[in-house]
Amino acid sequence: MSDATGPGATVLARREALGLTRQDVADSLNLSLRVVEAIETENWQQLPAPAFIRGYLRAYAKLLEIDGESLTGGFDAHGGDGRTQGFRMVGGVEPRKRGVGDLLQKHPGAVLSGAVALVICGVVVVLMAVWPQHAKSPPPVAQSGAGDAGVQRAAVPVATKLSTVEAAAAAPNAAATPAEAVATSIPAAANAPAQATVRPASTKDPSGARRITPTGDDRLSFVFADDCWVEVKDAQGGSLFSDLGKSGGTLELIGHPPFHIVLGNAPAVTLSFNSERVTLAPHTRNNVGTLVLGQ
Repeated sequence: MSDATGPGATVLARREALGLTRQDVADSLNLSLRVVEAIETENWQQLPAPAFIRGYLRAYAKLLEIDGESLTGGFDAHGGDGRTQGFRMVGGVEPRKRGVGDLLQKHPGAVLSGAVALVICGVVVVLMAVWPQHAKSPPPVAQSGAGDAGVQRAAVPVATKLSTVEAAAAAPNAAATPAEAVATSIPAAANAPAQATVRPASTKDPSGARRITPTGDDRLSFVFADDCWVEVKDAQGGSLFSDLGKSGGTLELIGHPPFHIVLGNAPAVTLSFNSERVTLAPHTRNNVGTLVLGQ
């Protein structure tokens, strides 16, 4: 492969020579048409981490009966340096930055909870700004008659309640009134779900394994024969670990299962769960492994 020809141009020329369409390739590799088009046009910023792109290229090469290592080498030469941070494309094209739309698609609950909390806080601020004006207005004047006496009795608790709020505002150390307790509890309740999703940073136990959950003693052991992107999530889809495993390296994780695992280059990984070897072939497609352990 010459330096002027990237992996995308190579597979495009080979596919057309074989008389295949992009849809044929997408169906054979179980990929979306958008992914096949991004590979052939070398629009790498539309694809996931470089480890996944290398897996796609190897699978595409196998389908077209060409050398997969030449394709991945060409990808590295044209910008695929194997890093998930600071990745740069040909011609200085930067990876697409995440916007509000991406956050809404990936974390709709957190975005909507934040929006609701902002609206509620705005309403509370407006009420607190308007409420003292009402407190300064004189209470209704009682008129003669039994019916008017009922109006006077109803006005007394309201005036008392408003004066209590003013007194609490003048004395910050005083106990909060019921009205203030309701006003402050609403935004706190709206923010509670977002706080519950925060996870502590992973730590290492005495054996050197990286702890990814606060409790649990189940172990995941990875040995890398080549670079491979590793993602581990919990049963609710929360991220427990996400990083690039380097060729020749090892990784030890400890925590409480189940573990939902994604491997960007599964053939290059030897995986053990609690010291027992895990066969990855049944869980691998197009070099990407997906499996659940400890369920």
